[in-house]
Amino acid sequence: MRRVLQRANERLGTNWSLHDLRHTAAARMAADPALTLPEVQAVLRHRQLSTTTRYLQPRVEELHDKLAEHYSRPRPQQSFTPGYDPEDFRTVFGG
Repeated sequence: MRRVLQRANERLGTNWSLHDLRHTAAARMAADPALTLPEVQAVLRHRQLSTTTRYLQPRVEELHDKLAEHYSRPRPQQSFTPGYDPEDFRTVFGG
């Protein structure tokens, strides 16, 4: 496998390693909702779960998509519990 990767790197002008492939696979498994973190830990053969949690970092693309989704949702209408005067809330909190 190392030689296959070396030949691919030579042709593509890249510098990938087996560890890079392992890291990518681990990050994808950790992001998969069908797998639990202990299951990913077992596949990767990590002794400590804290080692596996390193792969839980969100990708920038995912954050962008989630934020875009958040801001595209309509704002919930402000409502007050019966018995409270909305004017009192505006006085205290502004608006």
